[in-house]
Amino acid sequence: MSNTNVSVQKKHQRLARPSTFEVEDTYWGYIVRSGRGPSLGVMLSQVLSFFFGACFLTAGFGILIMPTMMFDGDLGVFRVGTATLFGAVAAYLLWFASRGTRTELHVDNSVGEIREVICNRAGNPTTVGCYGFDSIGGVFLDYNEDTGMSNLVLRYRNTTQTVPVAEGSEAQLIGLRDRLGHDLMVVPQTLREMAA
Repeated sequence: MSNTNVSVQKKHQRLARPSTFEVEDTYWGYIVRSGRGPSLGVMLSQVLSFFFGACFLTAGFGILIMPTMMFDGDLGVFRVGTATLFGAVAAYLLWFASRGTRTELHVDNSVGEIREVICNRAGNPTTVGCYGFDSIGGVFLDYNEDTGMSNLVLRYRNTTQTVPVAEGSEAQLIGLRDRLGHDLMVVPQTLREMAA
C-alpha cells in the first residue's frame, strides 16, 4: 500500500511543478517562451567568442596606431587592410557573443506563420526559422524519460524534423497543444482575402 501512495505522491508532485514556459498574448497572436536554460556548449562558445572578439579588436586598433616608422614604404595599405580584416572578425565574434541563448516561438495568427526567434541581450529579435501554418504536419507531446517531462513539438510537414515549443508536465502542456492545434486549423483573415 505504501508503494502505491509513493507513486501517487510522485505523480502529484510532477503535476504541481511550476511551468517552465510562459505564453504572452499580443495583438497579432502570442509568444511562447520555452524557459529552458541555454546549453553549456552555447554558453562556452559565446564566452570564447567574446574573448577572441576583444583580442581581434585590440589587435586591429594596435595595428592602426602603431607608428609609421615601423613600416617601410607602401606597407600602410597592408596595415589598413589587416586592421579592417581584424575588425570584421571582431565584429562577427562580438555579435555572436551578444546574441541571446533562448529561443521564442512567435505564433502570428494575422499572417498565418510561426517564427523561431532569438532575442539578443538588448532585446532585438533575430528570426532563425519561419514556417507557414500549412507547413506544420502536427502538434504533439513527446515524453522524455530522462527528465520525466514532456516536450511539446511541431512536426514540419510529414518529416522527422521537429520544432520544439515548450517543456513541462503533460497536464501543463495540453492546453497549449490544443490552442496551437486550433490556431493551425484556422485560416487567417488576411490569407482568405489574398485567395479571393
